[in-house]
Amino acid sequence: MIEKIPCMLRFSKHSVFFFSNLLALLVLCAACIGVERGYPDRRYFVLEVPAQVNPSNPSSGETLQVSNVRVSPRYADRGFIYRTSESAYESDFYHQFLVPPAALMTEEIRKGLIAREVFKYVISPSSPLPPSFVLEGSVNALYGDFRNPDSPRAVLEMEFFVTSEIPVKPGILMQKRYLKSIPLSGRSPEALVKGWNEALAEILTSLVADLRTIAVKSS
Repeated sequence: MIEKIPCMLRFSKHSVFFFSNLLALLVLCAACIGVERGYPDRRYFVLEVPAQVNPSNPSSGETLQVSNVRVSPRYADRGFIYRTSESAYESDFYHQFLVPPAALMTEEIRKGLIAREVFKYVISPSSPLPPSFVLEGSVNALYGDFRNPDSPRAVLEMEFFVTSEIPVKPGILMQKRYLKSIPLSGRSPEALVKGWNEALAEILTSLVADLRTIAVKSS
């Protein structure tokens, strides 16, 4: 028994050396595979309504404050949301908004109202100017509707409140919901963003018409 001990020790050392080298080789192979394996790159998009300049005089000399748009928690993340059945939705990790959709919506609504000149001034909440009216908006739905594979659509639903800050006639002047479902030319992210832009442009056109009515009544 005593003479066999050195042999066992030599076998144990060789085994450790062999398995150590084998482990190192496996780790190296895994690293190589991980480097070579390709994943889709994330792509980023923005919402943008085509510029529209209205050369006429403003409908009102009042000031409109456009508050920051709120987005339902269902659609507040940057990843695109797809509706695949009546109760199933999917989030796209690889196709996202460049910034949160609330910021994109707020910027486009403000820019659109400034260009269309419904009110003399369109300001943000950080402006020192006192507002005559305040516009508050929220997004209730923002997704690609892929329930019917042959008829994909871009869905956008927004709700707006207009309140008067004029001391002699304060209160809510308007509460209205706008829903647009735009047919898409395909199921690509580019087609979906184009549909959302079209939906936002149509909602903005309807909103401007309603704001003009308020502006005329206030003048």
